[in-house]
Amino acid sequence: MRTSGVLLFIAYLGFISLGLPDAAHGINWPFVRVEFSVPMGWLGLVIAAGGVGYLISSFSVGYLIQRFGVGWLLIVSSLLVSIGLFGFYFSPAFLIFMAFSLVIGMGSGAIDAGMNAYAAEHFSTRHMNWLHAAFGVGATTGPIIVTAVLVSFSQNWRLGYAVLAVILFTMSVVFLFSRHLWESDKHAPKKAEPSPDDLATVTQAQALKNPVIRYQIAFFFLYSGVEVGVGQWAFTIMTESRGISLASAGTWVAVYWGALAFGRAIFGLLVERFLVDQLLRLCLAGVAVGTVLFSINMTPYTSYVGLLLMGFCAAPIFPCMISQTVARVGKKYAIHAIGFQMSAAVIGAMSLPFLSGLIGGEFGLTYLSVTFLVYALLLFGLFQIILKRGS
Repeated sequence: MRTSGVLLFIAYLGFISLGLPDAAHGINWPFVRVEFSVPMGWLGLVIAAGGVGYLISSFSVGYLIQRFGVGWLLIVSSLLVSIGLFGFYFSPAFLIFMAFSLVIGMGSGAIDAGMNAYAAEHFSTRHMNWLHAAFGVGATTGPIIVTAVLVSFSQNWRLGYAVLAVILFTMSVVFLFSRHLWESDKHAPKKAEPSPDDLATVTQAQALKNPVIRYQIAFFFLYSGVEVGVGQWAFTIMTESRGISLASAGTWVAVYWGALAFGRAIFGLLVERFLVDQLLRLCLAGVAVGTVLFSINMTPYTSYVGLLLMGFCAAPIFPCMISQTVARVGKKYAIHAIGFQMSAAVIGAMSLPFLSGLIGGEFGLTYLSVTFLVYALLLFGLFQIILKRGS
């Protein structure tokens, strides 16, 4: 196998492993909060701790790659995630549990930013889309593993985290033995000479004055809140307020993440055959319809169909919005805009699920599910504004 093929294979494994822990909290949280005697909404604190760690490492990834190289960055980052997951297994108190979430966030942020930066330079756009689909495969597999452990080992939530820790440790070993390949540029694609517009620079402050960039910051904030919020809270909503069994709820949360991964693979093939903005409008409408079905709670099957529709329709939104950034704001603004968008996505993933949890704790789980509908409708409205201002 050529060097590029080896690295592609390892990159896909890396994105799969990166997705494994992300959905695990949504399955384990009902048991974690009972053991630590904390309110239901405190899942948001765990997510926030991980998000802070993610922001710290992702902001520093450029320096870290220059200082240590991509190979060693991936090795150490995978070890950090593995250590954090083992830390969950041994945590005697909630504050310690949160501290290990911070550790996992630091490792995940460095892996995510490091591999995306490398892939953007060395791999094709098609593979970039499919790498994000591979993350969805991991996010789908994580709930399956954790649910299987809960069902098979007397609801032992700690053991599920330990299993994931072993997998991430194995990935760090893979990165260790492949570290020299990441430093090779022999397989990098040849790039055209940059145009004068590519070389033009603007400051972050100047970029923030662009209204389209500000709208897109809000868009990514809301989108990540919907995607992560649904994945984290659906299990709790279905088991604690709708009488759905652990096995069924866990399976359908996995279906949600699986639809996200499968959809990205499918839309990666189709996106070049359709107008991207029309596809995005249709998918955003589909997400809104899915949130309606999940919120009305007529039968368990409306919840299931709602999750499936939300996952599949959300699939192309993030990568397509990233790919359209240059067209909407121009090349000289794009580097800042994409950085702002990624940061907004992380902050949205931290804060909106937390807000939903607080609302659910105060007014009931029915209102928690309604927050997803509110976010989805705001997201659709923002997209219409972006189309008008960015055209």
